[in-house]
Amino acid sequence: VIHRLRAQLVSEDQEHRRRGAVLEQLTRAFEGDGLEMVYQPIFDLESRRVVGVEALARFSLEPRRPPNEWFAAAVDLGMSIRLEIEAAKRALARRAQLPPGVFMAVNLSPEALMSSELVAAIPEGFAHQLVIELTEHTPVVDYDALNLSFASLRAAGAGLAIDDAGAGFASLRHILELAPQFIKLDLSLT
Repeated sequence: VIHRLRAQLVSEDQEHRRRGAVLEQLTRAFEGDGLEMVYQPIFDLESRRVVGVEALARFSLEPRRPPNEWFAAAVDLGMSIRLEIEAAKRALARRAQLPPGVFMAVNLSPEALMSSELVAAIPEGFAHQLVIELTEHTPVVDYDALNLSFASLRAAGAGLAIDDAGAGFASLRHILELAPQFIKLDLSLT
């Protein structure tokens, strides 16, 4: 029993240290060190011209991990909305570099889309160039509440995209309930 308790305490201590290290790294990212945005062009296939860009978060934090793992770590620490909004703010900070008529797509979970912090993060007059890509990682608990939260942005001209439709929680119901302007099919479907 003593050996099992000792092993459990060691395991709990290691987990506490791991979480502390992740928290420290994410705090650095919030303070401006280790989180950058890159922009993937979105082309119109007929005209072959760029019509939009998708803002994607990239992390230079240690240990090196793909972005989805950093976002999952933020979920684990209860910081997911904060990280998503911070990434959106950083993406939107470079909006002046967009060519005329080009939109910017920003990935957000349903929870972040419903956050009051999101509206405050969107510069005045930019909503008509903004597309929110609803991610597939978490379920939509209340479609009516999500539509209500997005209504003011939609009225200001913001678009909605369902990201990776056919994967995770991005189901046909998303499309029916949310009436997106864009449907991005998951790679497994194509």
